[in-house]
Amino acid sequence: MSTCSAFEPAGGLFEGVECAIFDLDGTLVRSDSAWKSVDEEFMGRRGLKVPDGFYDKISTMNLSQAADYVIAECGIRATRQEVVDEWLSMVRREYAEVIPMVTGAKEFLSRVHDKGCKIALATASSPELYLPCLERHGVAKLFDAYANTSEVKRKKGFPDIYLLAADKVGANPQKCVVFEDIYLGCVGAKAAGMKCIGITEESPDSIQKLKTVCDLAVKNYSELKIYLQ
Repeated sequence: MSTCSAFEPAGGLFEGVECAIFDLDGTLVRSDSAWKSVDEEFMGRRGLKVPDGFYDKISTMNLSQAADYVIAECGIRATRQEVVDEWLSMVRREYAEVIPMVTGAKEFLSRVHDKGCKIALATASSPELYLPCLERHGVAKLFDAYANTSEVKRKKGFPDIYLLAADKVGANPQKCVVFEDIYLGCVGAKAAGMKCIGITEESPDSIQKLKTVCDLAVKNYSELKIYLQ
């Protein structure tokens, strides 16, 4: 695979990059408020409140993993599939019609794509959520592959999902750069042998925390313009 020309070498940070791998929620789209509303309503229907630390616990999980966690930790009397179906029924329209992109994300994706870089998605979100959302924003066509944590054994925080994304586009992991907004996602990306950029605009984790594991951590995409050709 040929190296893309999207990025300046920047002291070696982007040198030799073949593929850019993006997380979805918090990195490309602003979905936090939608999920908080879903969780509050889901718990409220059962006379419960969202537990402290809940979002930190489930941030790297896909829906099935999160459902198992909620059933075990909150005593929800339902099957995994029943919980997943309820969540999807509550949030599906938000992804299809409401949830916006993170400021500057669309332009950044387009720039990277136009320079010949392969682009992959590595997400814990379900395809029935992310595909309508990306299509509505006109960026689905920019992606060469989609990787979902339901396709691998381990959740984010481990390298599996990022290695799968690289494999789907035929890229060498050491020539990939990952864009993530949460600490554990960045840990997983680095464990895959990839470069990692932390985007903190929508992240619950501080830029200082992301800097401890990332090659670079920025508040928003505008700070990355200097690295684009």
